[in-house]
Amino acid sequence: MNPPSSDIKIQSLFLRAIAEKSQRKTATEIGVHESALSRWFAGDGGLKFEQVCRLMAALDIQPEYLGDGEVTTIKADVLTALKRLAKAALDGDDL
Repeated sequence: MNPPSSDIKIQSLFLRAIAEKSQRKTATEIGVHESALSRWFAGDGGLKFEQVCRLMAALDIQPEYLGDGEVTTIKADVLTALKRLAKAALDGDDL
């Protein structure tokens, strides 16, 4: 069975962020061995919930809840920019 497309997008976001930083440096930052990251992405466990939270913080990725109950992940700087744009539009500011 193939994973849903949203899962693939989320995994791609994580993989791109890790590639920018390096798997070794990312693993060190969250206190795990590189193989734990590999196992996690392969779907074989490898990370505890706390470690996933540290991974998201290390990669500057935040979860965002959508109005329909869905959850997505997004880089924190992109989320901040989107929130600023939305606020400016709601306030009637010139963009």
